[in-house]
Amino acid sequence: MNTLIKLLITAALAAVVGACAPLAQPPLQPLTGTGVTADGKVAKVDNFQVILDASLSMEEGGEYFVTARNIASRINQGLPTDLNYNAGLRTFGHNSYQSKNDTDLIYGMTDHDRQAFHNSLGQVSYVGGESPLAAALNAAAQDLKAAGGKSAVIVISDGLDMDTAPAAAQKAKELLGENLCIYTVAVGKERNNMGHDLLQKVADAGQCGFATTAADLADAGAMSQFITSVFLTDPPPAPAPTPAPRPAPAPAPAPAVIDSDGDGVPDHLDKCPGTPPGVRVDAEGCPTVLSLRINFGFDSSAIGTEYNSQLLEAAECINNYPGHEVLIIGHTDSTGPEAYNQRLSERRAAAVKNALVERFNIPESKLVTRGDGELRPVADNSTEAGREMNRRVDVACGYDVN
Repeated sequence: MNTLIKLLITAALAAVVGACAPLAQPPLQPLTGTGVTADGKVAKVDNFQVILDASLSMEEGGEYFVTARNIASRINQGLPTDLNYNAGLRTFGHNSYQSKNDTDLIYGMTDHDRQAFHNSLGQVSYVGGESPLAAALNAAAQDLKAAGGKSAVIVISDGLDMDTAPAAAQKAKELLGENLCIYTVAVGKERNNMGHDLLQKVADAGQCGFATTAADLADAGAMSQFITSVFLTDPPPAPAPTPAPRPAPAPAPAPAVIDSDGDGVPDHLDKCPGTPPGVRVDAEGCPTVLSLRINFGFDSSAIGTEYNSQLLEAAECINNYPGHEVLIIGHTDSTGPEAYNQRLSERRAAAVKNALVERFNIPESKLVTRGDGELRPVADNSTEAGREMNRRVDVACGYDVN
C-alpha cells in the first residue's frame, strides 16, 4: 500500500512540474536550396547582426516568435553565397529554460556560414521574460565596433515593452557613426500596432536604415529586395580605358649647344649667365640656395664656433657673386605659437648675418635677412630629427628668392 501511495504522489508531482514548464517552440525547418549569387552586385557592408526578440510578448499572437524566426531564417538563406560577411545572431528576453541573460550572442561574430547560422537559430526553443532590446543594441554596438568596417543591425521584434530602445539605438549610432545602419522588422499587430511605431524610431536613429514588417516581407520578391537593400550595392564603375598613345613625331635635329659659363645649362636656358666656375646651379643656371647645416638649439638663435665651416661655405658662395645682393632666410620647426616662431626665425637669420660680417668680413650692405617662421619645413615636424632639420638658415648667394 505504501508503495502505491508513493507512486501516486510521484506522478502528481510530475504532472504539476510538467504543467509549469513552458512549451518548446516547433522545430525550425531545414535549409532549402543551395543559396543565391550576387548577380554582379558587391557587398554593401562588412558585418551584420540579426537581433531576434525571444521575450514573453512574442507569444501574445501565438505565432509571433515562429514568424520572427522564419524571417531570420529567410534572410540567412537569401544571402549570396559568393560574397563574404562577418555575421552574428543575438537574442534578447528569454525564458529561464532558454537563458538567464537579458541578451545572448548565440552565433558569431564570425564568417557567415548558412548552415551554422541556421543551426544556432534552431537552438532558440523557448520564449519568455521581459523585452530588453536596449541591452541587445548596446551589446551589438560593442560587437560591431570590435569587428570594424561597415555594419548592419536587423531587429526582428514586436516592438512592445521596450521604451528605452530608441535611446540605445541613438547611442549605438553615436558610437559607430556612418559605419552603422539599423533596420527593423515588426512582427504582429498587438496593442493597435504600438510596437511598429517604436521600431520605426529605432530604425530612424540609425539614419541610414528603414523599418518594415513581417507582412511586407512575406512575398519572396519583397524579401529579395530587402536583402538587396541591406546587403548589396552596385560595383564602382570601371575606369575608362586609357587611349593608345599617339606616335611621337620624328625629333628635329638638335641645335648646337652653347654654354658660355660652363655651368652645364645652355645659354638659351640660362637665366643667370656668367656663373663663376664651381658654383652649383639649378635647371635655370642660377645658384642653388645654400642651406646651412647649423643645429640651432630649441628656442635658440646662437651659433657656436663649431659651425664656422658652414659659415665659411656661405662666405665663399657670397664672394663668388660680387655686386649681388644676398638674402639670408631663417626657419624654425612648428613647436610653439606661429607668431613667436616668426620672430625666432628672424633672429636666426640676423645671427647668421652678424656671424658672416664679424667672422668673415662680408660687407653688411650686401646682406638682407628674412624670417619665414615655421612655414617652409624640409622634414617631418612630428619627429625630433625632423624638427632639428627644420631649425635652419638658407643663404641665397646669387639671386633673389621669393
